[in-house]
Amino acid sequence: MKKRKIMMMIAFLLIAILMTTCSTQAVAPSSTSPTESSSKITITDLVGETYTFDKPLESVIINWSGSGGPFMTMSALLGKDVWKYIAGMDDGLPVNRMDMYEQYIKTVPELADIPIFGGMDSEDFNLEAAMASGADAAIIPLGLRSAVQENIQPKLEAAGIPVIYMDYHAETIENHSKSTELLGKLFGKEERAKELIDFYTSHVTVIYDKVEKILKTEDRPRVYIEVGSGSPEKYGNSYANDYMWGGICYNVGGYSIAGDVLQAGTAGIVEPEFVLSSNPDKIIFTGSYWPNAPESIRLGFQGNKASTKKLVAAYLDRPGYNELNAVKNGEVYVIHHGVGREMYDCASIEAFAKYIFPEHFADLDPTATLREYYETFLPYEFDGIWYMKYN
Repeated sequence: MKKRKIMMMIAFLLIAILMTTCSTQAVAPSSTSPTESSSKITITDLVGETYTFDKPLESVIINWSGSGGPFMTMSALLGKDVWKYIAGMDDGLPVNRMDMYEQYIKTVPELADIPIFGGMDSEDFNLEAAMASGADAAIIPLGLRSAVQENIQPKLEAAGIPVIYMDYHAETIENHSKSTELLGKLFGKEERAKELIDFYTSHVTVIYDKVEKILKTEDRPRVYIEVGSGSPEKYGNSYANDYMWGGICYNVGGYSIAGDVLQAGTAGIVEPEFVLSSNPDKIIFTGSYWPNAPESIRLGFQGNKASTKKLVAAYLDRPGYNELNAVKNGEVYVIHHGVGREMYDCASIEAFAKYIFPEHFADLDPTATLREYYETFLPYEFDGIWYMKYN
């Protein structure tokens, strides 16, 4: 009997040990803890590719730094430390936006030390340097995809550098917001990105809603847009109605006449004869600071109203321009070429709305909106001339 009790006690003890072991196995943590899993960053870019990173990005390759790439939004997200996150970039900012670049390095002098890999859409791109940079990713505009997807992208990805696409060129609320949200996630600045999106949409949606009502009773004015990057003798790019300045123009109720001859989603030069025969209602030139083109239209941080007016006058002195409705009616305007295809182009959307329908948007102050964006989000000092009506 005593032996039987001892055997029963041993059996109960074995059962208890087994139950304890099973219970421990059931709650054992997986190789990735919930905290580790939740800290991972997953994004889907503008071509639908999904990427997951273990932590916020610390080093990236960028392109189109002065033309709607991620640079300006990164500046708004990361402030004066933005340079620390750039492993290499193109020379678009110092070359094509020299006035902006020289202003920016006053506040962030380290920008001048960022390695220049060149433009991915040009022959001078240093692919070897990019591959050896150790960057966490390359973040580039959707407009570069055709130039990189066959040769550059596979080699970067083979080097462990995923290529992530964003887009500000389509000029849609959706793509602007998605691209900014994407950048916010990648750099661990989601709240800041939401502030940028809220600022942008709060300025843009009220205009688009009003334009929708206006177009129920009024026709779209026909607009000729030209980048004044060359000289009066050398015509600059114009834009289709779904791309960059043409997209902004169309969104606020205008119609870019270049849309009659350019393919959708493109920019290009249109013939002088076409401009004259189209007889646009409005003309909008864009300017910047191109030192190698002294007759180009200059605006921005180094802009001067008197000199800008003189430069524009030379463009309007082209053969036949004095007979255009836009010129005869005083409907000629100038915008800095660097304030499109960015989150702060909500100010340029205001400018276009004011130019297209001045009687409906007389209360808008695009310069004040641009100033507010700079002072609220960017680490750079605001100054200069960005929007101007030619009189």
